[in-house]
Amino acid sequence: MKVYSLARGQALAALLASVGGGLSFSSTPRALGRPKGIASHSTTAKANEEEMDASSLPLPPSLGMNLYRNVRDTLSYLSDSDRFVADRSGRLGPIFMGHLFFKPTVFCGGQEAVKEFITSAEAKASVTHPDLPESFMDLHTKWGALNMDISEPMFKELRALFGDTLSSREALDRYSIVAEKEIQTYVDELTVRVRADPEQPTYLAAELKSLCLQMFAKIFSGRGLTNEQEQQFIDYNAALLSLSKNSNQYRKGVAALEDLRVEMLRRFRSLDDPNLPADTPGKWYHDQIFGRPNFDDEERISTEIILFIWGAYVECASLMADALALAHKNDIDLGRIREEHAARRASGLSPSDPAFWKAEELAYTNGILRESLRLYPPGAGVPRFGYEEFALAGYRIPAGMPVMLEPRVGNRDPDLYADPENFEPLRWVPPEAAEGESGCPFQGTALRQGLGSWFPGGHGAHQCPGVPLAEMVGRIFLTKMSVAFDSWTFNGEGLTKNGDIKYVKIPVRIPPDNFGMLFKLKDESTGTSL
Repeated sequence: MKVYSLARGQALAALLASVGGGLSFSSTPRALGRPKGIASHSTTAKANEEEMDASSLPLPPSLGMNLYRNVRDTLSYLSDSDRFVADRSGRLGPIFMGHLFFKPTVFCGGQEAVKEFITSAEAKASVTHPDLPESFMDLHTKWGALNMDISEPMFKELRALFGDTLSSREALDRYSIVAEKEIQTYVDELTVRVRADPEQPTYLAAELKSLCLQMFAKIFSGRGLTNEQEQQFIDYNAALLSLSKNSNQYRKGVAALEDLRVEMLRRFRSLDDPNLPADTPGKWYHDQIFGRPNFDDEERISTEIILFIWGAYVECASLMADALALAHKNDIDLGRIREEHAARRASGLSPSDPAFWKAEELAYTNGILRESLRLYPPGAGVPRFGYEEFALAGYRIPAGMPVMLEPRVGNRDPDLYADPENFEPLRWVPPEAAEGESGCPFQGTALRQGLGSWFPGGHGAHQCPGVPLAEMVGRIFLTKMSVAFDSWTFNGEGLTKNGDIKYVKIPVRIPPDNFGMLFKLKDESTGTSL
């Protein structure tokens, strides 16, 4: 049951406008039909006297819930989600009502509200049902985790697969070998280009998207992509948030998905032979799927490969580009990164050894990545709704109202992060990991904030399982770039009038393809190389 479809959201807004633009959602029906098989918590357990009666609570604050605000909110969020969230949370507080994709939505931020949601409200009120644009839900397919109710057996199967193939130590170790090789090849090629023409800009975001597509295609399907297949992934990503299923953008996404399904199934079947060497590209991921209970459907197999590549490439490329750009913008001392690299070299480990890239041994480098994710998270959580009203942070959340966890509120909270607008990687470095006095009075404090304080890939049941993978790839990339180049700067393209990066923010934040950078090689007579 999809409670607030796009058409219903528009119709509701039009109805409100016709009877008076100032009408609020306090008049919205608070009881919805429950699909068969979904049990009510209120009927399966006796109400606790300590639990708050949601019906007596006010709605979260808003600037109005009418047709004008519906359209303005949606367009404002799509245009600049950072400014939208900062403005609303500054005026209304960490939890507020607005509109997203033409639907009334509750934006939930701040550590305490987020913690309450993921430890209590999410499960007690069954706020488990995704509410995404129809174009996204269709293209993400029934096999995509973001489309699944977290109570479904298929969702639990998929989360178990994520644990095995995205965040386990074995998975990260295996993938780091491929990532190190692919990133080293890219850095070597970039070095040649810079040496030939130092004034030629490098369009980093476009190049890193291509690098990540090739890298993750090899990890999850066994081989790289043709130029046409790269474009198909880009078309698929662009189509996910199409405002109309009649648009050419959406149709291109559908065609790309179908073509890629055929190709990915062919690649998967080519790895079925049990006698293939264990180090055959793509074989390890294949063997995690092959014979796995309920993963015998060929459409599911091929679609999961596509979704793994898609989910990994754009978020990793985003973090890699952001970390490099923000290191320059904030005058980060690259010498610290080089010192960590030198210490790993001195340990006798080879860069091809997964242990070389452990986060605890590259704490400052990892801190740059985490600070990038804190100040510029790739996106927010997945909007989800429940079939009954519930209480959250002292407010009443109506039945069917989507709730979206918003990391950008807590990430800039001075009660959580001292001097929150300051880019300071040492927040993430344990005091014992630094030699001598760091000069940072809040070194390591971000590591002690607790649940709900930092969630760059969403939170709760639908949190992104790929953050450890993105950080691992980011450590390799940032280290290799810092050792290969003396410095880098913006060339002026892809920037706002104020000199900030003109980000593409939907569906995932990333610098635009025309964002240009200039790289300066180290003095080869004194520099080092990887």
